[in-house]
Amino acid sequence: MNVQVGALFARVGLNIKEAWLNEKRLNQEQMHIIHQKNKLMLVVFVTLLILDLLTNIFIFPEILPAILLTAGSVCALVAFFVLRPKLAKVGMYVIVCASFIPFWVVAYLDKDVINFYFLSMPLIMSSLYNRILPILIASLLTCITLSFFYIDYSNIVFSNHLKVDVFYFILFSVFVTIFLLFSSRLTGSLLERAEKKEKQTSLELLSTKEYLEAYFNNTTDSIGVYDLNGEILKVNASFEKMFKVEEKDIIGSETSFLSFTSPNSLRVFLSKLKKQKQLSFELLTATSEGMHIDLNITVTPVKDGQGGIIALVFLMKDITDKKRTEEALMQSEKLSVIGELAAGVAHEIRNPVTVLKGFVHLLSQESREKEFFTIMDKELERINQITNEFMALAKPQAIKIKRQNLKELIQEVYVFLESEAFINQVVIEVFHFQESIWLECEPNQIKQVLINIIKNGMEAMPDGGKIIIHTQEVDGLVKLLIKDEGDGIPAEVINKVGQPFFTTKEQGTGLGLMVSMKIIENHGGQLTICSEEKVGSTVEISLPHMKVGE
Repeated sequence: MNVQVGALFARVGLNIKEAWLNEKRLNQEQMHIIHQKNKLMLVVFVTLLILDLLTNIFIFPEILPAILLTAGSVCALVAFFVLRPKLAKVGMYVIVCASFIPFWVVAYLDKDVINFYFLSMPLIMSSLYNRILPILIASLLTCITLSFFYIDYSNIVFSNHLKVDVFYFILFSVFVTIFLLFSSRLTGSLLERAEKKEKQTSLELLSTKEYLEAYFNNTTDSIGVYDLNGEILKVNASFEKMFKVEEKDIIGSETSFLSFTSPNSLRVFLSKLKKQKQLSFELLTATSEGMHIDLNITVTPVKDGQGGIIALVFLMKDITDKKRTEEALMQSEKLSVIGELAAGVAHEIRNPVTVLKGFVHLLSQESREKEFFTIMDKELERINQITNEFMALAKPQAIKIKRQNLKELIQEVYVFLESEAFINQVVIEVFHFQESIWLECEPNQIKQVLINIIKNGMEAMPDGGKIIIHTQEVDGLVKLLIKDEGDGIPAEVINKVGQPFFTTKEQGTGLGLMVSMKIIENHGGQLTICSEEKVGSTVEISLPHMKVGE
């Protein structure tokens, strides 16, 4: 038992020593907290003064002047330190000591047992600071005060008690002090731990914020943050430069020159972002001054603590130069097509012509006319096929333009290829961003293009797979994406795709894709191919859009 008591006092001693050292190295934030508690003590004193005055008006009005004088002086003293934040630490000790004065005065003037018990009130009030030294000072003053007034009250209030009984009152104060010390120690430890965690979290957040702000302000990519109504919340400098606008002029408003940020488009994005982390697509759009630019756009959601989407971030990369370079390369390749076609056609036609010449020679010498004519017919058909595809590519065709709903056209192609897809274990999925998209086109030629591309996709997946078709209308253009899950096209030959007579199929002529490109070009559009080995290929078709009513 003695060992436990000794350990307890040793622990208290260590806490007192540590508290003393801590009082010497208070930081600015701790000083601010003490200052705030000094303010609270002023409120407490004023509240107690008002309550005491109201009570004694009816009970003991004779002591009102003394109470008003002493308590008012203490409140003025507390207010003095409250108005001087730099003296917060000194003020804390002065306030703790001064808080005894009103209770001393009341106990001296009115020797009633209840006033004796009120002498412990400053000790309880000192726990507000949650610091060991103020509690110890208040405890010492409480013990001295109780001893003094117990002796002073002994002949009036405590006549039936022995003078030695004062130690029980002192012991009670010591118990309260020990409780407050350990409570203060525990609370201080928890507060310190919470403060350290808060600082660490704040530093991490600050570091992350600085990194994001540096990226946001210095990246060459345009970034725009939109709310769910399509109104701009924030843009970076690259956005201002790209679209020729100033942030102050567009904050809180819709960017009407960017159709993909309209409320309708945002609703489409929101529905898709509930299933995936982000969206990426390319489109041709215009700046506020009407200049057209090609963009690669990534849409990412901003979520609240419950996981709900509260805003959308658009990351926009200008790929206009890249597109122009690709177009220039294509134009350059087209200039060489005539020479390549001439050499290719000459080579392809020479072989069947040679065969025909040989059999014609044999016909004059032998009588196996039927067998020879069959072979001649096949070779002539081959010449006819090559010639037709060549003519479709080289010679402008007279096309009958009509108004056509793209969704209906794709549905007709789907029905046409449905049985073949089923046999080849291929699933065709179609997604329309808009319910109705209208084109001015020659429907049969567009069907020819779609059938050609979808068949190529099916042939690239001998073991079955999925072909996905996406359609959307953006800034006057219809975007049609056809993606397969085949083996893809090797990087070393991807640039040859579309060249005359280049094919990876045994029975192909290498002109089908060139004919498709020519059809799209004649419609004022563009056909491009992207492919990744072991992943698949994506064909993107861009065509002019016709609004309903035109």
